[in-house]
Amino acid sequence: MAELPHAWLLRLLKVPPPPQLPSGDEGRVFRSAPGYQRYQLLIWGLRQLGVAAGLVAGALFIEMFIFRVNYPLADEIAWAIEGLAWAGFLVQLPIGFLVRRLDYAFRWYILSDRSLRVREGLVSLQEKTMTFANVQQVSLQQNPLQRLFGISDVKVETAGGGGSGGGKGSDGATREHMHEAYFRGVSNASEIRDAILARVRLHRDTGLGEPQAPEPVEPGRTSAAALEAARELLTEMRALRQALPPRQGQK
Repeated sequence: MAELPHAWLLRLLKVPPPPQLPSGDEGRVFRSAPGYQRYQLLIWGLRQLGVAAGLVAGALFIEMFIFRVNYPLADEIAWAIEGLAWAGFLVQLPIGFLVRRLDYAFRWYILSDRSLRVREGLVSLQEKTMTFANVQQVSLQQNPLQRLFGISDVKVETAGGGGSGGGKGSDGATREHMHEAYFRGVSNASEIRDAILARVRLHRDTGLGEPQAPEPVEPGRTSAAALEAARELLTEMRALRQALPPRQGQK
């Protein structure tokens, strides 16, 4: 990957270097498709338009109704608050745009021989590792807007994967449950799903071997331990029968 011109910001945020496959593993390290970056920027842009529309509505409200408020300096205070809101909005625009660009550039996915690994986020870094032996379900998710950009999400669940997500990521997406991992915004979702399922089957089949039949027992050959256990069980049953009250009709 070419060196980014924002190295000072990466050092400030202490962003770790790109991940590497363990020595000897036959896997792959990859990122989301380019369409995912456009998808994320479109969602971010729509949110900014919504905020700007709210600020314009606030200015119109001040222009039309603030004169009715019988309070000294009400007009000046209202416009000062509106001005501060616009200033904050304009300041966060380039920062938000830069964060989303870098969030895409430093979103990594790894499929190794034994596990999958997902690293995402920039301001709030999140990294998950799941072994294939624990994977329970792999599914594909795609909304209409993702379909327009030719991308999908691959959802991986392990045992105990119920529950709700927790918090928000730097891209505004809801953080998933600890037993869930997402390969977000990939263009080859079916290929990734099939690769994960193949590794899951391989790990579940490894070392199982063929079922073995029980060893035959020669007639008349019984272990002393089994005979002793049978005698103890018989003694306990007799003691239990004596302890129970007699049924009606019995003396």
